[in-house]
Amino acid sequence: MKYRFLIILSILCLKSFSQEDSLLIKPGDSAPSFILNLKENSIQSFTMPYMRRILLLHFWSSNVKKSRADNIYLNRIVQRYRNSQYRSAEGFQIISIAVQTDKHAWANAIALDTLDNFTHGIALRGYNDEACLKYGVRRIPTDILIDEKGVVLAVNPSMTEIENLLDERKNIQPVLKDVVGKLAQSSDKTEVAKFIKLYLFNYYGDSIAKTITNLKGEFTFSDMKLNQDFILKIDNKIDITTSDPIALYSSKDDFLMDGRTKDNGFTFYISARYSNRLTADTASSIINSLGQIDVTKHLAFYTNGDGLTPKDEQQLNSIIAMLQKDKDTQIEITTHTDARMDADYAMQLTTNQATAVKNYLQKKGIQPARIKAIAKGNTELRKICEGTIDCREEDHRINRRVEFLIYKN
Repeated sequence: MKYRFLIILSILCLKSFSQEDSLLIKPGDSAPSFILNLKENSIQSFTMPYMRRILLLHFWSSNVKKSRADNIYLNRIVQRYRNSQYRSAEGFQIISIAVQTDKHAWANAIALDTLDNFTHGIALRGYNDEACLKYGVRRIPTDILIDEKGVVLAVNPSMTEIENLLDERKNIQPVLKDVVGKLAQSSDKTEVAKFIKLYLFNYYGDSIAKTITNLKGEFTFSDMKLNQDFILKIDNKIDITTSDPIALYSSKDDFLMDGRTKDNGFTFYISARYSNRLTADTASSIINSLGQIDVTKHLAFYTNGDGLTPKDEQQLNSIIAMLQKDKDTQIEITTHTDARMDADYAMQLTTNQATAVKNYLQKKGIQPARIKAIAKGNTELRKICEGTIDCREEDHRINRRVEFLIYKN
């Protein structure tokens, strides 16, 4: 009798879970319209399809760690994709729906996570709120991707899947190219790292490829989607004994960056601008195929970075010419300095420098909406230097740089 009771209970539990899962809307379904309480103490009706936009409904809560962690990734995605040009959609938007009753904690989390690019609503009745009921939300976080026709594309997709689905709908499809480069000692590029196992991850930590360096320290990852950030890791199980960092070079032997030591190995954090350098293409072919080009300048600036020198202005003429020639291009300016100053001053200095460059471009007729200026201080060193220890003046010069990314959406 006891076993029969357990069997019946198990069947009931399975039925309960099955019913709960069946409540979740599925890919291919028409997304239901709903009413939502917004952050501005107003109420809005969201009729599907919504303004011909691709939507991500992000159900979350300020006290759920997983959903707070997802906020960081989603914030990055919305910044990259909201103004992209799609074949039939008018843009990409995230509607975040906080499933909670504590409005104060909700508002604090929005501010702390810097979620200015989201449309914020709150489900004050929890899972009994209209939006949760219509979409069958029973757990946090839940993400639902909806296309511009109001059709559900995916339920709880990974961050990588979200990017792939958005890329598929863009006017310009992502370019697949071989990512190639070389590993060698930082101070001597001829002292190559031979037969080293390498693993390539995307920004979200998903493993996407692996390979091994050859006799010349060269490596190739075939058919990688560019315009994304990569993490390159050396097999941590190998025995590397060196007082000099392992360095990453392009296929043309241009130094790109030193590897950060981590877990007895080396890791390279490669932004999209550097991933574009890890191809066999020339700059002109990159701008034609990818719609973007990356330029690094070593500008002098006046004291405290408050202005450009005449020589600096002359160096920017070619960049300005590109922007003036093609009005559809935009530019991202990122300023960096070396490790010989404290973090606060370094950030203030590079903020001044970024502002000085932006102001000069505007003076030359480039509209402010086309310019994005970012200050990095000394948080992203290409040459690893702790203060002045084991660093030459040339190493500091490499770290003091202004990176220009010219691109089309």
